[in-house]
Amino acid sequence: MSKGRSKRSTDRRQRGFSLIELMIVLAVLAVLLLVAAPGFQDLIRNNRMVSEVYALRATLNNARSESLARRAPVVVCPTANGTACAATDAWDQGYMTFVDTDDNNTPDPNDPAEERIQWESRQQANIDIDFNNAGRRIRFDPRGTALGFQGLFTFCDERGAEDARGLIVNAVGSVSSAVDTDTPEDGTVDDGGGNNVSC
Repeated sequence: MSKGRSKRSTDRRQRGFSLIELMIVLAVLAVLLLVAAPGFQDLIRNNRMVSEVYALRATLNNARSESLARRAPVVVCPTANGTACAATDAWDQGYMTFVDTDDNNTPDPNDPAEERIQWESRQQANIDIDFNNAGRRIRFDPRGTALGFQGLFTFCDERGAEDARGLIVNAVGSVSSAVDTDTPEDGTVDDGGGNNVSC
């Protein structure tokens, strides 16, 4: 009986890893991490960029739907505090949607006809969002059109124009993604006029 126990305990000791085997495994894992880390960083940046594009696109589509449903003008504009539109082309701090029947670019919390519908604060984002319309905002009229407020949103991060994204708002109020229309493709998305976006 004691011989059986000692044999079992000997078998258990022989099943473990040696220190050399463990060091080899750690070295292989370290090499794999060094090779894969840049790819993971790009994947994370791409996902963050796509999330920002989808969030703004959803906001714009919702604003257009609200203008049609309410039969009233609805504005989407950049804001840092959610109370008034900012006088900037950069939408980096955030943006809001509100009903603007008096065309003063400010929601009125005391007037249900001038309510703020949505506010997206972007304090932690590392993506620049710029809009190229001199009006610095988008105004959907009661028919859902954005005549005079159409333009291109450009989304850029530290990687530059080659990894930029874009959203195009046309005069009828529809929103579409910017794509690379060059032949052959050069890897950079184009604005509505066929020119590469810049960061």
